Amino acid sequence: MLSPKIHADRRARLAAAVNGPILLMGSGDRPRNLPMSTVAFRQDSSFLYFTGCTHSGAALTIVDGRSTLYLPEPADDDALWHGASRTIAELGETLGFERVRPSGTLEADVADLDDIATIAIPDLAQTQRASQMTNCPLRFGQDNGDDRLISAIIQMRRLLSEAELEEMRATAQITRTAHLAAMAATRPGAHEREIAAAFQHEVSRAGLSLAYPSIVTVRGEVLHNFEYVNTLSDGQLLLLDGGAEAASGYATDVTRTWPVSGRFSDRQRAAYDAVLAAQLASIELVRAGTRYRDVHTKSSHILATFLSDEGLLRCDADAAVETGAHALFFPHGVGHLIGLDVHDLENFGDRAAYPAGRQRSTQFGTGYLRLDLDLEPGMVVTVEPGFYVVPAILDDPQLRAQFSSLVDFERAAEWAGFGGIRIEDDVAVTSGDPEVLTEAIPKAPDELCAAVGS
Repeated sequence: MLSPKIHADRRARLAAAVNGPILLMGSGDRPRNLPMSTVAFRQDSSFLYFTGCTHSGAALTIVDGRSTLYLPEPADDDALWHGASRTIAELGETLGFERVRPSGTLEADVADLDDIATIAIPDLAQTQRASQMTNCPLRFGQDNGDDRLISAIIQMRRLLSEAELEEMRATAQITRTAHLAAMAATRPGAHEREIAAAFQHEVSRAGLSLAYPSIVTVRGEVLHNFEYVNTLSDGQLLLLDGGAEAASGYATDVTRTWPVSGRFSDRQRAAYDAVLAAQLASIELVRAGTRYRDVHTKSSHILATFLSDEGLLRCDADAAVETGAHALFFPHGVGHLIGLDVHDLENFGDRAAYPAGRQRSTQFGTGYLRLDLDLEPGMVVTVEPGFYVVPAILDDPQLRAQFSSLVDFERAAEWAGFGGIRIEDDVAVTSGDPEVLTEAIPKAPDELCAAVGS
């Protein structure tokens, strides 16, 4: 966990950047079906970043450089249901706050403040409450709040400190253990949900949580496939996209793909080698000053060469990347920022990931590139190229017409049922060589196959 001093220093920097009253809301409990039965709690990431507070229903004000933490007071019968609890003053002291107030006093305390800067958070009720107190229209993911505050949060959160990187390194070790457990549990006749359970068991056993619902599927061509419905069969590929999240909120995001039997077919191995070559070459470009779009383009060129060699494309790699023909088999961006959120800062839209003067491409596939910044030391990004045989893409009439001279659709039909391959790691930008935070998780073909069914 990060120390209270780190959070206090962050609040001081935020106050200096905004130069006015600040209100940040924490997430509250949300009912799952009954009022007393709630969904799993996860604190808003920006609130967590500045407070370290994981308590439901909290809020923070920063006025004239002075921070006040607001916490809900325990109900009269709280000890009966939840055991003895600390006072809000004691909780605040643990978090390094000198000023702690009951949440119920928040509205009265900010009533006389003018020009309060605030942001929307995932919790609708807390967002509406902030909107009413500040007279600022707020809607999470759209009307995100005060520009000064958003800019300051983006600038601060986008570059990770050594302490934050240590959180991610430690979390990556648990993610490695979980991936190895999933590989070991893989065998023909097993079920996707067994593999998902083996992965989650190791994460939970270490006292961590899943950073996002794991993707565990033999239908890897479905990019965000969260259903566990298939029994594993010999000859199939299993794709697992999963990561652990530290108690401090810092995430990992790792994808590995391996053969259910522990043996690649010739076609599978050729495709796997191409994806791995693309990933390794792209990781080499994750250096200070590199434009992240160039990281994506490197993977695209290597995969396009493979597609051309396999006869899936009727053009060379340069023509494929220029026209976007390769994206029929690599239809997403090569990665994104990662930190306190798996897709870090994406709640603020492209503002955090595309600098002024750069917009998303209108080209199919490349338009899904989530990041186009020039890389700086302290950024952590994912690098996750893939190769997929997606019927919904290859059978699409508009795409078939657009790429009829560039893609051999009859040849592509021979790959039906192949599934998908993705290889993903979390990579820190340094002042020198890239640091692959998740490099200990096997991905070399022989090492990977040795772990399957072990």
